[in-house]
Amino acid sequence: MRYNSSRALELLRIGSGYPDAVFRESQEDAIRYLIEGRGRLLVVQKTGWGKSFVYFIATRLLREEGNGPALLVSPLLALMRNQIEAAERMGVRAATINSDNPDDWVAVEASIGRNEIDILVISPERLANERFRSNVLARFAAQISILVIDEAHCISDWGHDFRPHYRLLERIVKTLPPNLRLLATTATANNRVMDDLSEVLGPHLEVI
Repeated sequence: MRYNSSRALELLRIGSGYPDAVFRESQEDAIRYLIEGRGRLLVVQKTGWGKSFVYFIATRLLREEGNGPALLVSPLLALMRNQIEAAERMGVRAATINSDNPDDWVAVEASIGRNEIDILVISPERLANERFRSNVLARFAAQISILVIDEAHCISDWGHDFRPHYRLLERIVKTLPPNLRLLATTATANNRVMDDLSEVLGPHLEVI
C-alpha cells in the first residue's frame, strides 16, 4: 500500500490537538514502514515520544483504504482507557474486551462482526481465554491489518516487568501470516530483551 504523507500529518495534528504539529524523529519512518507492509517492526523510544501515534495513524490510514481492524495488546487497564481516548480523538473507533467490562463483550463482538471497530484493545491474559480465542480472535484473525504489542519488554523474562501471559504471543505470532504487519513498542529494552524479542517476534524484526 502507498503511504499518504499529507494525510498522516493531518491525523497527527488532529490527534495531538496542535494545528502546527510535526512528526518527531523516526515517527513517520515507523508509520511508513507499517503502511508499506515491509515487515515486522520494533520501536524502542522513551516515554512521551509518541509511540501510540504510530499505531493509531497507521490503523486509520489502513482502514481508510479498506483494510481490516488492528489488534492492540496492552498490559494495564488504565493504559487501555487512555489509549482508547487517544484513538477516538483521531477518529479511530476503538473498543476493548477485558475483565473490567464483561457486560460490553457481546456488543463489542457484534461490532467487530459488523466491521465497526478499527482497533480492538486487549490484555495479554485475554489471549489465554478460550472463549475469546474461539468467539472473537478466530473470527477476525485473517482480517487483522496490524498486530500491535505495547510494552513489548513484558514478553521477555530478561525485562524488568515480565508478564507470563505475554509469552502467549509467541504462539499467536507463529500462527499468523509471515507478511502480517506487526508493531512492537517499548521504552525499555536492554540487549538481552532485544534478542528475546527478535526470537519471539521475528524473523527479520526491524528496529527503530
